Parts: sequence; C-alpha cells; structure tokens
Amino acid sequence: MKVSRPIIFSLLAIIAASSSLAPAESRGFRAVGPRGYVGGNAHNFVGPYGGLHQGVGGAAIGPNGGLAGGAFRGTGPNGGTGSGAGLAGWKRGVGGFEGTQMNLKGAGGSTYNGYTRGKYNAQTGQGSYNASHQAYDAQNGKNYGDTNSTSFTKGQGGSTQLDTDNHGDYTATWGAGQKPVITKDPTTGQ
Repeated sequence: MKVSRPIIFSLLAIIAASSSLAPAESRGFRAVGPRGYVGGNAHNFVGPYGGLHQGVGGAAIGPNGGLAGGAFRGTGPNGGTGSGAGLAGWKRGVGGFEGTQMNLKGAGGSTYNGYTRGKYNAQTGQGSYNASHQAYDAQNGKNYGDTNSTSFTKGQGGSTQLDTDNHGDYTATWGAGQKPVITKDPTTGQ
C-alpha cells in the first residue's frame, strides 16, 4: 500500500515527540474529512509509586485502505518492564497485513514474550496467520505457551498447526463450509 510522505513524517514526528514529553503529558493531532482520517498521539505518564508508561500511536484511514500502528514501553515501581508494538495495513482489492509484538518481565523474574503475524492477499484469496505466546513462571521454573501457524484459501479451507508446551501438538484442517477435523500428534504432550 502506498502511504503519502506527509503522513509518514507526521507519524515519525509523534514518535520522536514522545521521547521528550514531561510526566503526565500528552500530545496529538487529528484531521477528519469526507475521504478519511489521519491522526496520532503520544503520551507519557509517571505513576504515583514510580511506574512509567510511554506510548505512541497513529493512523491514516481512507475509504480504500489504511495504516495504523502504535507502541508502548513501561516500567513498574518494583522493577518490572514491558514493551510492545503493533502495525496493520490494508488496501481494498489488494489485501492486508498485521503484526504485533509484546515482551514483559516481572520484578520476580517471570517473563512473557509473544507475537502475531498475519497477511491476506485479496487477489489470490490466500492468507496466513502465525502467533507465539511464551511465558516463564520464575516461582516454579516452568514454561507455558504455544505457537501456531495457519494457512487458508478463501472459499476452499485451510489448516492450523498448534504446538503447545505442556498439552501436546495438534493439527486442524477444514474445507469450505466444513467443521474442522482436529488430530493430536500421538508423540507429544500429555
């Protein structure tokens, strides 16, 4: 999708401005017209016990497509940290994409890392989606989570492979208008 340079420069200016904001400050802009919306914001908040949250986001949306995204980072008063970002775009008749990422770490050492990635080609009807959600519990030393991968063709069906840390691995397949058939890999999990 083609996005005009003024829109990109506006979104980059908001990202740069977010790093210079004073505690509990927010800046933003928006323009709404008959053919769409352009807007964005940046904010910075310091909590009463020392936590910090900074975020930025923006969007350009018109009748035939759009682009939207945002990001955040923060720290907790006891030492936890977190960051994440997301971006999505689409164009009528062409397709779209999305992606997110998040990383968290608790003050006691527990962690979470996750992402999603998706895309769809409207001209071929083919799409895919991949995701991972992984958590580590520092108290018991165990990992929890899953990863999955899906591919499909509009009107025909598709398949998903789901791999879990503690409950086995599965495959789901389906045809157009059919219920999914789920098969467990007998060599994995409980």
